[in-house]
Amino acid sequence: MPEFNNLKELEKYVNSMAKEAMVKGNSVKNEVIETGKRHVQTDVYDVFSPRVYSRTGQLKEDWKTEETADGIAVYNDRNEDGKNIADTIEHGRNYDYEFEYSNTPRPFIENTRKELAGSNRLTNALRKDLKSVGFDVE
Repeated sequence: MPEFNNLKELEKYVNSMAKEAMVKGNSVKNEVIETGKRHVQTDVYDVFSPRVYSRTGQLKEDWKTEETADGIAVYNDRNEDGKNIADTIEHGRNYDYEFEYSNTPRPFIENTRKELAGSNRLTNALRKDLKSVGFDVE
């Protein structure tokens, strides 16, 4: 373990280790993705059954992660013909045709954020990821 001259150095080190743990580990990523999938099911699929098209189920499966300056970003990457389907459903805009849920937001992403913010599941997932890169955390 390195030595630190002040709290700022310690904070920088802890943040860099947390980022490394999130990038290399799977617990935080999986927690966000699984929570997101549940919200696609409950907030999108369960409230509406399409009559004009056949549902592909891809909205539930198209989750991606990427490294950011301070950790990771987890997002739904459902696109079709250059159109951001996740954004269309989340905000209820840019539909190609009118139906009972066009122009009605079904905020599965925001609901995922709220659910995770109101729990300790991300903290517990980060703890697992930190352990996976060699940190002794409780």
